[in-house]
Amino acid sequence: MRAVLVLGTIVGFCTLTAGCRTPMPVRSAPPAAALPVAERQIPAPDASAITDLPSLGAADPLPPVGYYRLTAEECRQLACDNSSLANLIVAGAGAPSGRAFSHGASAAVDHVRAFTGRFLAQEARNRAAGAALALYYKILELELQSDVLANSIVELVAMMEINEKLIEKGFKQTAEGFELKKQRIELEADRTRLRSALQKLNAELKSLLAIDSGTPGLLLPADQVRVVPDPLDPEQAVQLGLMRRADLNLLRCLASSVDHRTLQTVRKALVGIAPPLAAVVQASEQLVPTLLPFISAMAKAEVAATRAQLLGLLQDREREAAKEIRTAAEEWTTARALVAIARLRFQLHQDRVDDLVKKSASGQGVEAELRKAKLEWLKAESELIGEIAKWKRADVKARETMGLLCDGECGK
Repeated sequence: MRAVLVLGTIVGFCTLTAGCRTPMPVRSAPPAAALPVAERQIPAPDASAITDLPSLGAADPLPPVGYYRLTAEECRQLACDNSSLANLIVAGAGAPSGRAFSHGASAAVDHVRAFTGRFLAQEARNRAAGAALALYYKILELELQSDVLANSIVELVAMMEINEKLIEKGFKQTAEGFELKKQRIELEADRTRLRSALQKLNAELKSLLAIDSGTPGLLLPADQVRVVPDPLDPEQAVQLGLMRRADLNLLRCLASSVDHRTLQTVRKALVGIAPPLAAVVQASEQLVPTLLPFISAMAKAEVAATRAQLLGLLQDREREAAKEIRTAAEEWTTARALVAIARLRFQLHQDRVDDLVKKSASGQGVEAELRKAKLEWLKAESELIGEIAKWKRADVKARETMGLLCDGECGK
């Protein structure tokens, strides 16, 4: 009965309230769209308005481009110094905490905030340097590929001219002439894609290095990539990485620095590192608020619990880091093996070209065969450049995973 009365009161109130308002106009639904029925007839796209078609002869010269010389070390250092995330972290770590502490506690808290910011910034710089160096070596690869592409166009045009001369002498036109023209068009498409990719990669790298995006010209990698003769030992890489990685050193420093003075600061850092612990930390702060620093037994228990959390998290992160480093080392080894295979393939084609050059010099009519062999040799060179560049990017990734790209020390 009471429920009925309450419901009636609510209905009456809503009715009275509604009566005091101007009724909203009712909008009619728009009419449904009516499209004509049609058979499947789609007009073909029209590109006939393009008159500046590339020729099938020698490649049209590219517009002049200015270059800025850049070494890998300069790239690494600029990326470390100009990581926007790292610089924000450093600025935040240096800001005043806004809480009142005793002189000793204040110094201890400032120490924790300082090394926490430094390690987090070091990790951010390390990742930024890894991304920048990956772009650097991709740009280097494409610049080298552009030279191979230009040489391939020269050889292909020469083969087309040989084919045309044979036709002029009365030989029948074969399918080879069509294939040569087809390859020439594909090389022009590759040249256009490569030029566009270089522009995009340069814009990305300039952004990471804090180089004005309006600066005209392209970055020119100046380093010669040398594939090292010695293999990478995964276990040595793991040991070095566990010692150098900023995320692991941060946990070690937090565990060694936590006491009754720095407990709350360390807990906040712990939540930032492992967000799932936020609920545990919040509950502890509600149960034991500001009195904790003054209650010796309770403070010791809370410090011990927080240190145990940090050490447990450190063990988990060490296992993850070791797995990550081993994976990077395996990818490094695989990439290096593929370089060796590509080098064998390149050498095979080079020997073939050298043999035909000798036959041509002795007066044998092998010009067409020689041109074709040079094209295959250039293709093998392109593949070798690609595999070397992949190995170098795997090398950068391994060093990034080990935390070696940007330095930092605990408590300094």
